[in-house]
Amino acid sequence: MKQDRKTLENLQRLTQISLDAELSKLAQIKRLEEPIRQKVKELEADQASRREHLKDQTGFDLAATTGVDQAWSRWAEKQKRDALQDLAKVAEQREQQLARTQRAFGQNEALTRLSETLRQRGSKS
Repeated sequence: MKQDRKTLENLQRLTQISLDAELSKLAQIKRLEEPIRQKVKELEADQASRREHLKDQTGFDLAATTGVDQAWSRWAEKQKRDALQDLAKVAEQREQQLARTQRAFGQNEALTRLSETLRQRGSKS
């Protein structure tokens, strides 16, 4: 019985290490999201600013007249679309990693509870 308890404790430590590793991977993926989200926000803010500028414009706007404004608008939309695609890929990675993390958590939780139960039974004996 003592050997079984020791084996269970070793397995519980191993599942804790596995859980910590999976949580670390999940955190790394989440850190990838922030710069992409920031890029999308900046592009949207720049586009909104330009729209406001054009709405308030009463005179001649060189960028709008020469087509530079349209070219920039197309470029900004492409950048935003690309960033959103990157964000979707990272979100997919996050979901896959979340499933692995949940599995590791479940294993760790089960062994922790089993270990506690055995400890309680051992202390009653």
